[in-house]
Parts: sequence; C-alpha cells; structure tokens
Amino acid sequence: MSESSQASVGQILRDARAAQGIALDDAAARLRLMHRQIEAMEADDFESLGQPVFARGFVRNYARLLGLAPEALLARMQGAPAEPAAVSPADQPVSHSWLTSPWLMLSLLGLVVAVAVPVVLYLWLNSGVGDGSTERGPVVAQTQAARAAAPAPVAEPAEAVPPVVEAAPAEPDAPAEPAAAAAPATPAPAAGSVLHLEFGDEAWTEIKDASGRMLHRQLNPAGGSVDVHGQPPFDVVIGNAAQARMTYNGRPIDLKPFIDATVARFTLEE
Repeated sequence: MSESSQASVGQILRDARAAQGIALDDAAARLRLMHRQIEAMEADDFESLGQPVFARGFVRNYARLLGLAPEALLARMQGAPAEPAAVSPADQPVSHSWLTSPWLMLSLLGLVVAVAVPVVLYLWLNSGVGDGSTERGPVVAQTQAARAAAPAPVAEPAEAVPPVVEAAPAEPDAPAEPAAAAAPATPAPAAGSVLHLEFGDEAWTEIKDASGRMLHRQLNPAGGSVDVHGQPPFDVVIGNAAQARMTYNGRPIDLKPFIDATVARFTLEE
C-alpha cells in the first residue's frame, strides 16, 4: 500500500499545500474561506464545516486549487474501500498547435477559393468577348451585302382576320379556408436543482452554476424571495446573511457556520 493511499484527506491536502509553498492565509484568500475552515479540512474535521454538502464543496475547491484530482478525495470522505485509489494531480489538457487546427485549415481554404473564383471568372469573360468580336464582324457585313443584292419581296394579300371570340368570365376562386390557430407552446419544466431564498431585510446575492455561469445577481428587497434553478455545484455569496433563509431542493440550509462578518460564502454540492 502506497504512502498516499494510507494518508487521510486532510493530510494529503496539507502535504500538497506545503509542497507548493502556499501559506494557510494565502489558501484561505484564494478560496474566499476563513482561516479556521482551511485548518478544519487539513485536520479531517469535516463536521465543523456544517452539512456534508458544504464540506464536499470545500474539499473539491481546495483540491482544484492545489492541482489534485477532487473525485478521489471525495470518495475517501464518503467511505472508501480497503484499497482506495491513489490521489494523483489532475491531468493537464493537451495543447494543440494552432497550425494544426481544422478551423484554421478551413479558413485558409475558403480564402483561397474566394480569391481564385473572381480572378478565373474575370479572365474567362474577357477572353470570350475578344473572340466573339473578331468572328462576328465578317458575318454581319456579308449579311448586309446579301440583303442589298436580293430583290425586294413581293407583298402577298393579307389573310382574313377571324372574328374575335370573347372569353367567358373566369369563375371566382373559392375563399381560402382560414389556417388553424397554432396551439400555444407548453413551456418546458426547469431542470436541475432549486435554491429558494427569503429575505427578512435587504440583501445582496450572487449564485453561479457548475459551469461558472451567473444565474442570479441582484440586491433583494426586504420581504422578497427568489427561486434559482440550475446544475450543481453552486457557488453562493449572500450579503446580510443573518437576515436570509435558504432551502436546497426543499431542505433547509443553516447559513450561520459560513457567515464571516455579515457575508456568507460557500459551495453547494449535489
């Protein structure tokens, strides 16, 4: 059994931070957490971080900051098997040279076609006009000379014009049937998890989904409420948090452990 598989989650985080020369205060500032929350994770004291959904979010963000794969650490928190998977740094994305990009190749091909087609068309049109002018000159002159030498045609008697037959009036077209009214579209139900917030006093909120997209950002009035739908994990910031109440998929969330001064900052897992 390797040393990394015997170490606890907190020890792995502490050793990784020390190996990279990152101070506790620096890690807390980057994660927007308090000093005691970083110490609790490194001491495997996850119960002091509040509900398990918060503790998992803290560990996930801390592992990403240190360049560790978070899923292996989260598996240990849930109760890993006798031989847990070794924790390894997260894979770095493979960089591709911009010269081999398929979009660049398609753009260059389109540029070549856009330049070549007008040039070829211009040359073809110019060559056709020159050839036609040299060939049609003698033919026109010969035709005019032949017309001058030919005798005048004898006028033939005009044929009798047949009587004009009046056309019967066209029957009016049948009125077109009115198009059937389109049925109103039924809105699709909102997918993902639901955060419900109620505000006893004026409070500022910011909520981002798993992709980092901002779902909700505004100053909420006293007595107001809001429902936010999205895909977890959610990054949540609540100002004047002591006056706010929150439920996550119908479950009440205690905000007190995450309030620093008047602002609560935390991550909600699935």
